[in-house]
Amino acid sequence: ACGPAVLRLTKKEASERIVAPRPPTPATRATVPISTRCGERGELRKQGNLGAAPLLWHRRRAANPPLMKLALLALAATTAHAACPNSCSGHGTCGADDTCTCYQDWVMGDQDGGDCSDRRCPYQVAWSAGPDKTGNIHTYAECAGVGICDRGSGDCECFEGYTGRGCGLQTCPNDCSGHGECVYAEDVTFGTVYGDYAGVPDANGDIVASGVGVGASKVPQKPNWDSGKVRMCVCDPGYTDIDCSRRMCPKGNDVMDERLDLTTSLKYQTQTVTLIGAGALGDGKVSVSGCGDTTDAAATDACFGDLVGKSFALTFTSKLNQSYTTKPIIVAGITANTDVAGAQVATQDAVQAALHELPNYVVDGCTVTCTYAYKIGVSALYPSVSCDIGFNGGSVAGPQYLLEVEADKCDSGCTPQLSNPVRLKSALRPSTEGNPTCPYPPYECGTAFWGKSGTYGIVGTAGIDDSATTLPVTDGADIGVDATGLDKYIMVGSEVMQLTAIAGTSLTVVRGHDGTTAAAHAGGDIVYLLSGTTKGSQGPHPDVLSHVAEEEAADYNSFECGRRGKCDYSSGECECFEGYMGDRCQTQTALI
Repeated sequence: ACGPAVLRLTKKEASERIVAPRPPTPATRATVPISTRCGERGELRKQGNLGAAPLLWHRRRAANPPLMKLALLALAATTAHAACPNSCSGHGTCGADDTCTCYQDWVMGDQDGGDCSDRRCPYQVAWSAGPDKTGNIHTYAECAGVGICDRGSGDCECFEGYTGRGCGLQTCPNDCSGHGECVYAEDVTFGTVYGDYAGVPDANGDIVASGVGVGASKVPQKPNWDSGKVRMCVCDPGYTDIDCSRRMCPKGNDVMDERLDLTTSLKYQTQTVTLIGAGALGDGKVSVSGCGDTTDAAATDACFGDLVGKSFALTFTSKLNQSYTTKPIIVAGITANTDVAGAQVATQDAVQAALHELPNYVVDGCTVTCTYAYKIGVSALYPSVSCDIGFNGGSVAGPQYLLEVEADKCDSGCTPQLSNPVRLKSALRPSTEGNPTCPYPPYECGTAFWGKSGTYGIVGTAGIDDSATTLPVTDGADIGVDATGLDKYIMVGSEVMQLTAIAGTSLTVVRGHDGTTAAAHAGGDIVYLLSGTTKGSQGPHPDVLSHVAEEEAADYNSFECGRRGKCDYSSGECECFEGYMGDRCQTQTALI
C-alpha cells in the first residue's frame, strides 16, 4: 500500500543505485528526487555518512492521504461490476447475477443472453416448420425455415427458390427467363382466357360461362399463411411456359377437319359486350321521367345520357397473349342519327372499324350488331347498349380471349384518350336493391360474391346456436309469408339451411344442408334466400351489370400451327408439314 515508507539499502546497493556526489559536510543534508509507485513526487533523504553505516532512505509523507484513499475506493468500485461476459459486447446491459440483457436483435448463437455478440435474423411465417401444440406447421421461424442465418450480419442466406427479407418470398422459376414479370399469385386476374371464362354453377353444379365484368376479374383472397409469399410468372406477349422460356407459335384451325353435317352453317364465336348506364346513383336508375317504364319504352338521348355521345375502347388479346386496345369508340347519339336504328348502325360501324384497324391484322374479320334497349333489373329497367361481335376472320378462328372494356377517364397524354367516357353500372358498385348490407370489406360486392337471390332477411337480436331449429328474423324480412311444408333453402354465413316453415318472424329450419356445418349466428347476420333447391343452383348476381360474355361458341378449333406443323420454340415459327404452308400452316398446297 502507498504511504510513508522507509527504503533500506546496503552500502553496495546504494552505490549501485545512486552515484553519490562529493560527501557533504555533516551539517548539510543531500536530497535526491524519486518517483514512488503511487505516482507521487517524493524525496529520498540521506542520513548519516555513506561510508559509515547503512543508509536509511525515507519517503516524505504524501500530502492529503485521505483524498488518495477515496480515489482508490472509487477505482475499486468501478471495476467491481465488470463481470458480465465480454461486457455484453456493447450490445446489452449487465444485470443481476452477471447476466446480459441483450438489445433488440442481438443474441448469442440461437439463444437470448450470453455475451450478445451475434445478430438475430428476420422472422417470417415459415414455409414449413415443426408443428406447434396446435399442429400448425406455419409458425414464425427465423429465415422462414428455408435459410441459414449469418450471425455476423443478421442476414439470411436463403435456400434456392426463396428470396426476400427473411426468405419470406418464393422466387420465380429462372427469374421468368427475362421474358415475364414475377407477381404474387393472388394478384393474377382470371376469367377472360378462352376455355376458362368466368362462370356460375348451374343446377347440376357445373360451371357455366356467364362472362365477367368490363375487365378481367380479380377476387380478393382471404388472408392465408402464404398470402404475399407465393409468386408466379406472367409472361410477356409471345412467350409461355412456367418460366416464360418458350416462344409461342401462332394458333389456327386444322384445315383437314371435316364437319359431319355440311348443311349446318359454320359457327363463329360471338361475344356480347353489354354497357349499362350507371344512373345518378350508380344503381342504373334513370331519374328522367318516362325512361324505362316498360321494356318497349322509347330510347332517347336523355334516357341514355350515360352512354350516348360518350366514348369507350375495347382491348383484344390474341392467342399469343398480345394485347391491343382500339381507338376511342363513340356511342352514337339517337337524335344525331335520326332515330334509334340509325344510332345502332353508326355505333356498330364504329366498333367494327376500330377492331379491324388494330395492328398486325390481329382481327382480320369480324361482324358487329349493336342494340339500344332497356335491360330488366331488380326493380327497374336500365338503359343499355349491347354489341354482338362475331369473330369470323382466319386469324381469329375458334375461341378467343374475352374482350375487355376500357371506360376510365384518360385525358391528354393517355392512350386511348377518353376525355368523356361512358358511365357504367358495373360490379364495382352493388345494386341498392339487391345489396342492403354487403358484408365483406370493402363493401363492394361483385358477381363472384352474389350467388344468392335478391331476397334477404336479418337474424333477430337473440341469434341462434349451432343446434336450434328455429331461426328468429327481424320484422319485415323478405323471406316469405306464413306457410308450412316449404322446400326452400337459405344461407346464413357459410351455412345452408332448409326452410320448412314460416310463422311470422320465426323460421323453422333443418341445419347444415348441402355439405355445410351448423354454426352459431349472431343477431344482425344476413339471411339470404337461395334461388334454387340446392346451393349448387344459386343464380347469378340479382341485378344485371355491364359485362362481356360468350354468346355463341365457335365450332372451329384452334391448334398450335393448325396441327399441321411443328413449333420451333426457339423462334416461335411453325415448321409446316409437307403439303401445308402459312404462318399457322393453315393453307393446303397439295393433296396427299
